[in-house]
Amino acid sequence: MSANNENNDDWADAWVEAPPPSPWQLTGFVEAAYGQFLQSNVVKDGASLNELRARINLDYSHKFFEASGKLDSYYDAVLAKTIFQTRELSISASPFSFVDIKAGRQVLTWGTGDYLFVNDLFAKDWQSFFSGRADEYLKAPSNSLRSNWFYKEVNFTLVWTPEFTPDNYITGERFSFYSPQAQQIVAPANAFTVDKTSQAQWSARLKTRIKAVEFSLYGYRGFWPTPMGSKVQVENQAYFPKLNSWGVSALAPFKGGIVNIEYASYNSIEDTHGNNDRIANGQHRLLIGYEHELAKNFTASMQYYLERTKNYQAWLENSANPEQLVAENRHLLTLRLSYRAQKQTLLYSIFTFYSPSDKDGYIKPSVNYQYNDQWLLSAGANVFFGEQEYSFFGQHQDNSNAWLRARYQY
Repeated sequence: MSANNENNDDWADAWVEAPPPSPWQLTGFVEAAYGQFLQSNVVKDGASLNELRARINLDYSHKFFEASGKLDSYYDAVLAKTIFQTRELSISASPFSFVDIKAGRQVLTWGTGDYLFVNDLFAKDWQSFFSGRADEYLKAPSNSLRSNWFYKEVNFTLVWTPEFTPDNYITGERFSFYSPQAQQIVAPANAFTVDKTSQAQWSARLKTRIKAVEFSLYGYRGFWPTPMGSKVQVENQAYFPKLNSWGVSALAPFKGGIVNIEYASYNSIEDTHGNNDRIANGQHRLLIGYEHELAKNFTASMQYYLERTKNYQAWLENSANPEQLVAENRHLLTLRLSYRAQKQTLLYSIFTFYSPSDKDGYIKPSVNYQYNDQWLLSAGANVFFGEQEYSFFGQHQDNSNAWLRARYQY
């Protein structure tokens, strides 16, 4: 046997086939966050955010299905309690080549807006958004069954949520708000009671692409995501009135950027003529946006949003406080500026809302620094302003805050 053959045999003896990759994947993070109000507030605690959080992500991949779990556990010093939240616990599969199914607890979203939601009526967490938690927490989870059906360039998505999941709206525990009944800014020590519903909600989307343009058609049957109604027979108890909606959107490249247009018609089923001032009127909602990279690593995006109230005159005539009603046509402008530096590890961002009809606004600056693969450091603020304390953003002026976050990822 030659020396060359001996070397080959030695190499063969030393070579061992690598084991197959594990179907399990474990990741997560630990995060400390703190936020402080920038002025006095009627809420109990001077901190807007004060928590230590741990996240565990556990995923399992099988040739017939995939399972995913995301569990958050954190101590919230503002509320003085430990909270466990399952953000995801789902199983997904493709029983046929033309359909995907995902069942269980999951975060759902669609639409074309940036921080503005027209046809997306899935649950949101506004307390997280206003306090400075990571953007992922703006989208709240729900227990749903989602199916995607495919045929050539057409995709149909149907979502069934057996029990209506509302937004995590402002209640007074963490942030104050304007009460039309009390005619002042309030922060109830115990969140005001709301009559919840256990009925189902349905959401559907039909999406296709024609050349470079993506078109979508939406439908929704359920309830207003925040308690937009009150029951006079139960001491003005708040509740979620029924809501149906339909809408369309388009997304396309334009002049080196991306343009999006979205429209929705909200139909308030329990007050179709707008005569009941205890139930929100229906609305037309329109969104037009454009995003463009102005220079390397520097991106700007703008949006125009219109919220037109249906049956406005009837609402005005039957309102107990007509002078405090939102304008028939509520206009909102947004601007986002983003700049990435230091090899994409440092992100400067500022997002501004301004309503020329309400004369109020909201400024949301932030800085995110990815120090290495494990450490992410973030800082920012939520600053509200307005001429009237009862306007959408004006009521939150005392909720203006600055925040810091440090996250270790594994």
